[in-house]
Amino acid sequence: MLANEAETVASKVRAYLEHYPDLWKSLDLGIVNLSALARIISREEGIDNIGAIIAALKRIPKSGYSNLIHRNEIKNSTIETRSNITVLILRPSTENIRLLINVTRNIVEGYTDYRIIQAAQGCGLVINDTMYERIKKQIPKNEIIDAEHGLGEIILISTPEIKNLRGYVAYAASLLANSGINIVQIISFYSDITFILNSEDVLKAMKLFLNEKQRGGDKESVLN
Repeated sequence: MLANEAETVASKVRAYLEHYPDLWKSLDLGIVNLSALARIISREEGIDNIGAIIAALKRIPKSGYSNLIHRNEIKNSTIETRSNITVLILRPSTENIRLLINVTRNIVEGYTDYRIIQAAQGCGLVINDTMYERIKKQIPKNEIIDAEHGLGEIILISTPEIKNLRGYVAYAASLLANSGINIVQIISFYSDITFILNSEDVLKAMKLFLNEKQRGGDKESVLN
């Protein structure tokens, strides 16, 4: 195999593991069947050379991920929950951003009552169901891509140190995903991570994060 080909395989293997921090951590611990993992990577990444994948896995550096570090950060975090949430997604345009600003301007009472999010595929509004009922007639139906109601939020408010803590958002998300909780939307900004979930999953998610707080230490800071 040519050196360039080996480098390409190695870079693809590393990129794959970066998407799965828990898997990379398991590789660090030596509890992964390399041949089985190589076959999975081969199938998902379209790499034909199983031997090259195994060689790359053997040479991959330590991930640097530590569950203890992540748990300690969660221990020092505040957890908040909200219910009866609407997520509205409109077609991406400057006009729709202005529309969302204008329709919410006179009804919201607090800083955390709503969020307006600008993204490449759409602009979103996260708002209480009751408040949405007050503004929905002002929003053209042909501009709506999607609207979901009756959702819940669990908000992880961490310290600013998470900006430099690799894999923290992925770790928090994996706790939910590994327990069968579907994340409807995720919003991560500065030191806050907001998971928007189906309402029936909020209590289960809260218990998961409380368990992580306990495993990271005894001190808890929780707001319901």
